Amino acid sequence: MFTFSRCANERALAGRREWTRQSNLVKPIIRRGLVKKLRWLARIPVLPQLFDAGLMIATMLFDRPRLRAMEMFENAIRRKYSIQTRPHRFGGVGFFFGTTEIGHLHGNGLLDLFVGKSFRTEQVRQGRALPHHVFPDSGWISFWLRCPADIAQALELFEVGSRYRKTGQLISRVR
Repeated sequence: MFTFSRCANERALAGRREWTRQSNLVKPIIRRGLVKKLRWLARIPVLPQLFDAGLMIATMLFDRPRLRAMEMFENAIRRKYSIQTRPHRFGGVGFFFGTTEIGHLHGNGLLDLFVGKSFRTEQVRQGRALPHHVFPDSGWISFWLRCPADIAQALELFEVGSRYRKTGQLISRVR
C-alpha cells in the first residue's frame, strides 16, 4: 500500500539527485535560450498571476496532498512569524518583512527562498534544496512542497531565509 509519508525523504531525494545530474546538461541550455528569450512575458501585467493560477487549479484538482502541504506551510508561517503575505509579482504568495521579500510559494508547491550564496551552495550540495529554477547562480533556493511531511524541512529553510533577510548574514544555522 502506498503512503504519502514516504514522499518527503525517499522519493524526493532520489528525484533531487536525478534532477541535479540531468540539470548539469539541460539547465544551462534552458536558461540561456528559453528563459532569456521569454523573460519579457513576465513584464506583461497579470500574465504571471494567470499562469500561477493555472498551476494552483491543477494542484487543487490533481494533487491534494501537495495542496494540503501548501496550506499547512502558510498557516505555520503566519502563526510563527509576524510577516505579511501578499500576492507575489510573478504569481503565488509572497512572504515579506515590511518591503523585504523572504520568499514566495508558487501554485504548484515550489517554494523559493533567499538564503545567500554560501548557504545555498551548502544546502544544494547536501541535497536539502535545489538551485533556484530561474536563477541558479544567485542566493535563491527552490524547495518542492510535495506532501505534509516536507513542511518541517521547508520551515527550517524559511527560518534561515528570514534570519538572513533580517540581519543580512547568517548568525546561526538551523539544523
